[in-house]
Parts: sequence; C-alpha cells; structure tokens
Amino acid sequence: MDEERTEGMGYHLEGIAFGLADGIICCLGLIIGFAEATNDTYMVIVAGVIGGIANAFGNSIGFYMSQSAERGLQIHGIEKYRVQTRVHSKREIVVNSFLAFAFSIIAVLALLLPFAFLDMAHSTTITFLLGTLLSFSLGGYVGKISSEGQFKTGLKYALLAVAGAAISHLMGDVLKALLS
Repeated sequence: MDEERTEGMGYHLEGIAFGLADGIICCLGLIIGFAEATNDTYMVIVAGVIGGIANAFGNSIGFYMSQSAERGLQIHGIEKYRVQTRVHSKREIVVNSFLAFAFSIIAVLALLLPFAFLDMAHSTTITFLLGTLLSFSLGGYVGKISSEGQFKTGLKYALLAVAGAAISHLMGDVLKALLS
C-alpha cells in the first residue's frame, strides 16, 4: 500500500477542524463558567491555560487513538473483504494529531486574549461573541466543503457553542452559590 499516495492537504483539515471545534466549545464553556463562578480575571486566565492545555493533549491523544483504530479497520476491510477504501497513512495520523493539539491551543489563546486587556464584564462578552463567531465560521466552512449549506451548518455550530457556554454559565452560578 502506497502511503504517500493516500495523503493530501485536504486530509489534514480533519485535525484542524477537530482541534478548533473542540477547543472552542470546551474552552469557551470553561472560561465562561469560571468567569461566572469566580469573577477573577487572574483565575480565569490560569484555569483557561491549564484547561486549554489539558484539552489540547486530550484532543491530540484521542484523535491519534481514534484515527489509528480507524486505520486498522480500513486495512482489515481491504484484506478480509476486499473493500475499496482510502486508508489513513501513519504520517497523516501523526500530523492530524499534532494539528488537533495546535489548533486547540490556538482556540484557547484566542478566547483568553480579551482577559489580558479588558475588565471581566467586557472580556466575558467579547469571548462569548468570539467563540460564537469562530464556531459559526468553522461550521460555515464545513458546510461549504460538504455541500450541506454554509449558513445552516454555521448556525448549527454556533448554537452548539452558545449551548455549551450557557450551560457552563449556569454551572458557574451554581458553584458560586454553593461555595459562598
């Protein structure tokens, strides 16, 4: 099997999209929830960095394991059932895993940036809007390349980000009340 022939830049979009989507959704929720629970900019930044790094490692390791398992199934299908399918190359899996890590880090840094320069209320609002806009943009791009419709898919991704942030905001309120 020719591993070089099965690769292309388009196949690395998977790692980028996974890292961005998970980084935005997870870290937006973490940041919004932590901001609500503590109202402390320093603690939000600390929690965001630690949570973002842990999330990025989880993304890359989970992506690597998932793609490796999928590769095994692809190879098994070819060998046992003569199924004609594209097989992930080992290099593609490693590169995508690294991209999932890198873009998860980029997402958390972008979402934390307002907290480095603005007060808590403005930072939280801008981070929420930024996370929603980034999710909409990613969804729009996915919708465009998959022919599902840019606006529809963008809206779906944005609503998922809003739902995650809203639930995290509520959990922040609950934790603040319990810890007070």
